[in-house]
Amino acid sequence: MSTFQTLDSRKRINLATIATRDSYRVTLESNGRIILDPALVLTEDELAVLNDETTRKAVEAARSSDETVPRRRL
Repeated sequence: MSTFQTLDSRKRINLATIATRDSYRVTLESNGRIILDPALVLTEDELAVLNDETTRKAVEAARSSDETVPRRRL
């Protein structure tokens, strides 16, 4: 999809009608192209878990297990 937008007097563009996410990584290329990539913010703990192969394998095994996890009653 392509669209044409004009900057306002404060050099802003309203992306409300086309943006599908709330957060983006913004890359400015040397030729002036601006790239918006949808992004998520992770905590350092979340990133550590994602980067730990042992933990990832344990989570995958738990998800694929046929056993149901008993729920705690409050």
